[in-house]
Amino acid sequence: MYSDKRSVLQLVALLKAHDITHVVLSPGSRNAPLIHSFVTDGDFTCYSVVDERSAGFFALGIIQAIGKPVAVCCTSGTAALNLGPSVAEAFYQELPLLAITADRPEAWIGQRDGQTIPQAGVFKEITRRSVQLPRIVHEEDEWHCNRLINEAILGMESGATGPAHINIPLEEPLFGFTTATLPSVRLIRQSTSKCLLFDEKDYGRRFADYSKRMIIVGQLPPNHGLTELLEALRKRWGIAILTEQLSNIPATETSTCDTLLYAVSEKDLAQLTPDLVITLGGHIVSKRLKQFIRSANIREQWHISPSGEIIDTFQRVTDIIRSDHKTFLEYLVKVLSGLKTKKISAAKKSEESMNSRKEENFGDLWSSMCRSITEPDVLFSDLYAVGTLIHALPKNASLQLGNSNSVRLAQLFKISPSIKLFCNRGTNGIEGSLSTAVGYASASGEPTFLLIGDLSFFYDMNALWSKYSATHLRILLNNNGGGEIFGMLPQLNQSEALQEYIAATHTTEAKAWAEQQGFLYLSARNAEELEQHLPLLTVADSKKPVLLEVFTSMETNVAQIQSYYHRQKENFRSEQTNRALTRPSYITATNH
Repeated sequence: MYSDKRSVLQLVALLKAHDITHVVLSPGSRNAPLIHSFVTDGDFTCYSVVDERSAGFFALGIIQAIGKPVAVCCTSGTAALNLGPSVAEAFYQELPLLAITADRPEAWIGQRDGQTIPQAGVFKEITRRSVQLPRIVHEEDEWHCNRLINEAILGMESGATGPAHINIPLEEPLFGFTTATLPSVRLIRQSTSKCLLFDEKDYGRRFADYSKRMIIVGQLPPNHGLTELLEALRKRWGIAILTEQLSNIPATETSTCDTLLYAVSEKDLAQLTPDLVITLGGHIVSKRLKQFIRSANIREQWHISPSGEIIDTFQRVTDIIRSDHKTFLEYLVKVLSGLKTKKISAAKKSEESMNSRKEENFGDLWSSMCRSITEPDVLFSDLYAVGTLIHALPKNASLQLGNSNSVRLAQLFKISPSIKLFCNRGTNGIEGSLSTAVGYASASGEPTFLLIGDLSFFYDMNALWSKYSATHLRILLNNNGGGEIFGMLPQLNQSEALQEYIAATHTTEAKAWAEQQGFLYLSARNAEELEQHLPLLTVADSKKPVLLEVFTSMETNVAQIQSYYHRQKENFRSEQTNRALTRPSYITATNH
């Protein structure tokens, strides 16, 4: 029987999954759940060493002998500090020592209770990775605990080899040992070489074995050179390539995936669920896409991570691939093109042919469904203004997007492939979008457009105070009198504090400030005025920077967005009913 502590079960199961089965144990009560679970599992080779100072160095000797990571486990308090010398030696000798220190619950640290000292991060400067495990109450806590343990273990062999530290707070009662089996845990693997000397039988073969494959592309800089590689994979292997505007990949049908995920039924979602997901790039804007993959029954998720950092946005990652994006995609294209066709008997030829067609058409299934999604056709509102600007952008312009509603609404429109897109999605903060656009316009010398909301604009309006405001800077400011997005969040929109304190409603206008800073100021309060002023915003030879302030109402904006999504759901279901009558039988088979 194992300990009943869920964090202990995750730790023991993951050590076994990562083949760390030699454990040096120092006695104690706080680490008793760990000791019991290791000793009663026959897959572990356990050693008992009373003195923690000696135990750590004893473990180093085992590492030198077997050439594999070894764990050393102790109780709380100064026992943890006694591992310090051996951890330091492992760091400078580059040996994979995993220090596991039991701890008291965080609430008791500093409260003069026995054997309580600040243990979290105590070895931070002399370890490759140091983590503090959470107390598991909810499923998200268990996912977090699993990820942290994987990170610590992988950290010992990530780049330079060295020790890692796992601090595990454990509350009383400590001595419940009624769990019969270890849980099924998610093992995160990591490719070991930045040079991408991949085994063809590994990623290539695993890729080819799946029938429903998806690549999700997050934020990327312009001119990243990945578009042709992704298109080659899509054409040859029927992959569903999901992109957003910030990926700087020319829009395709699947660029509308966020709206599609709103419109589809549960049955449709099952058909659209991939077996394998490969993710690359930075942030994903679509919350629906994140929720879809997090809840989907996928088999594997590979994340291409140039730094080797474990990024688990979708809570499904199984492989961290240490490579730049282009190298790995080139590897896939090359390896997959060289895979030999399996020899099959005549009796299975028809079946294999059908399976091949199924594989080829998972991407087509996504594209077919996404074609039912149309661009917004709405009344005057923030959404209307965003679409009007995007359709009027001159070729080869640069478009900076403010966070919150600005970047989200822009996802609903197709943007010309010649447009370069930027947005501060690293932290998704309200601050700095205006300053970034001013800096970009000043340094690039290119026509630079900024689409921004009122709170973000006024928060950062000192950016216009800069003497570097370039004449080719063009700003469309959607001023709806507050933080409109908060009014669209369920339950929050019922709060009595919404208007004044959460949405921060206001009556501020940009006119005086913009004109004082030398801008040509324009304003629009209806569609006619917007259409009238748009040529002045997009003209190439203006002698001044231009700011067009579009005044809308929160109520109208919310109504128009909701109306758009509602129509998409109705139209999608109508289109799918019609297509089902004419869909080829092999595509219908793919969906089951």
